[in-house]
Amino acid sequence: MGTTKLHNNSKPLTYAIDKEGRLVNVDDVPTGVYCNCICPACKEPLVAKNNGTKKMHHFTHLTGSECDYAYESMLHLIAKEKIREAFLSQAEFSIEFMYKSYCKKSKQCKYIVYDKCYTTEMRKYNLKDYYDSCEQEIQYDNINRRSDLKFFSSTIPERPSIYLEFFVTHASDESKLHSGNKIIEIKIEDVNDITEIVQKGIIENKDRYPLVEFYGFIKDDYNNQSIVRDINFLRYSLYKSGKSQCYQDQCKCNDLKKQHNYSLYEICIHTDISFKVYDKLKYIGYQKFKINNCILCTNYVDAYDGSGKICHLYKRFKMNYYDPLDTGRATQCECFKINKVEMEEILKTGIGVDFDEFV
Repeated sequence: MGTTKLHNNSKPLTYAIDKEGRLVNVDDVPTGVYCNCICPACKEPLVAKNNGTKKMHHFTHLTGSECDYAYESMLHLIAKEKIREAFLSQAEFSIEFMYKSYCKKSKQCKYIVYDKCYTTEMRKYNLKDYYDSCEQEIQYDNINRRSDLKFFSSTIPERPSIYLEFFVTHASDESKLHSGNKIIEIKIEDVNDITEIVQKGIIENKDRYPLVEFYGFIKDDYNNQSIVRDINFLRYSLYKSGKSQCYQDQCKCNDLKKQHNYSLYEICIHTDISFKVYDKLKYIGYQKFKINNCILCTNYVDAYDGSGKICHLYKRFKMNYYDPLDTGRATQCECFKINKVEMEEILKTGIGVDFDEFV
């Protein structure tokens, strides 16, 4: 796709329509005006230049003028005819597309690893196992539009048809592609793209020609039970002393459980941010178990020298200013006072993400 493409006017017209209305190659008709061929786009007479040895054999317009859509119309006709012939004459004519199978818990999982909780495989189907007919320019079953090709079953008419849409420069409109029908849109650049489809079938491809996209097909499921991923999350643990801890943790997604046998309560959250979340979790733990702890008290303040947290009443309790504060002492403290304003405000807004609880 990175190569520079010629304008359609600069590409040789190697196929045309003969006097019987058939699509013919330039090497299969008489030379010059005796070819009795017309342009597939403008229907003007053509001249077959097929007796030279230096240049590629091709058709030109008798008038010497250029037709903007001749090459595009030619490819369109070739694609419809050659691919229909291949389907009808071959024992196998396959389609192949990428299929994704998502973890069965993907839609409910709080820890989903985006773009990783699925497996992929190319699935191949032989259309001849499902359809026995293929026709050109047939109307869609449920919309007033025509398709380039239609695969259908004459023996099981209720089976949904598959429609093919070819384009060189102008893609199908979105309303058609998303009409609910099974549609395969194929962007072609030259005859080689058509030959590849005839030989290999229709393979989903978004990176090189022929570009192929599938619409209306079932291309995924949510039934995969084999996917196990490492998940990162924030774990909050509350203990009988009222002390708690909050830290980043990791485990297999199918092994998420309570980590500490001696903890009262644990919460696991899929988030990379722990600082402000911890401020919320400590109040959720207090609300459930009503265990006093200094970190919840209005007297738990920043030290004057910036060295950390201290009890505002440390002198009253004859505590050494520089000694580490045992926050569990609040369970026996007569001066403990919960910060109700902060707690109510935080509990009102919630954590903001889903979480798992373990008791």
